[in-house]
Amino acid sequence: MRRFLTVLLVALAAVALLAAPAFAKGKKKKKKKGAEEAPLPVGKLVVGKMECWNPPDFANLTDSTRAVQRSDALVYLQALVNGEIMNGDFRISNLEDLQYFETAFLGRPALLDDWLTTNLEKCKAVGEGKMPAADYLDYLSKIGRELESGECYKPLTYEYHNFMDVQASWQFRLHVCKGNKITLETTGEENGKYTVTDTGKYKENLYITADGMPVAGAGKYEKLKELPEGVTAEPAGDRGPVAEEPYGAVVMRFEHEDGSMTRFHVVGLAMEFTAPEHGFISFTVNDSQFYDNKFHDWKGGIDYLGLDIYPVETEESM
Repeated sequence: MRRFLTVLLVALAAVALLAAPAFAKGKKKKKKKGAEEAPLPVGKLVVGKMECWNPPDFANLTDSTRAVQRSDALVYLQALVNGEIMNGDFRISNLEDLQYFETAFLGRPALLDDWLTTNLEKCKAVGEGKMPAADYLDYLSKIGRELESGECYKPLTYEYHNFMDVQASWQFRLHVCKGNKITLETTGEENGKYTVTDTGKYKENLYITADGMPVAGAGKYEKLKELPEGVTAEPAGDRGPVAEEPYGAVVMRFEHEDGSMTRFHVVGLAMEFTAPEHGFISFTVNDSQFYDNKFHDWKGGIDYLGLDIYPVETEESM
């Protein structure tokens, strides 16, 4: 019996020695698993006093699920930048900055797939006190312009027809994209005569076309007809927005989209134009006092000034 007990004890000791590493290994593995941080929930995430948005892994989503996740993120972002979160203290106040922000993400929601991760880190930094809220808001105010830089959603690739008012300043303001090629035409002498110095007496008025009145001292401008007695050719400098160009001519203004550049061009009866950048074009007659401008009126037959714009077909546009 004593011998049997001795053998049993030796066997149990051997089993214990063999099992000890396994138990130790299992205990270590369990501890390591417990040390891992649980993944953050997708969607709204409160960090300190900030309400942030934790995006999913968009690359591993189906198309329909990805669209839903983007839509949910957009709802949060619009509430954030419009001051509906954080008691209205946190919002993009500049309407143009807000428009750029909304245009960027509403127009191209795929931008959210990568950008939301960057945005989460900045939002968390504010909530943890590592970044001033004002700096984060400044970042959000600028990100729309940054993302929209180089983008153009409203190219002038369509025909445009309208009638100009010779008694009005800048008219129409059409958007163009960089590289847009267009041809502009106005009404000629047959039906498009007007005066920019109405005397009240028909026979004493000088009627011109979109080419404008000859500029004093500028021989390259051909006179439309003999000037009436007492009427002289006038420089445009003090009378219109385009100095040294024909007084009363139809002119076009190009404004860069960000307001950094403005250029003027004489349209006259026709011209071709290629937009140097994204921006806006508008039109007027080269004058600064419009009250005395008047269309040619012969016994009730009143002339008009049509503006026709045609896109120029290029290999790229075709």
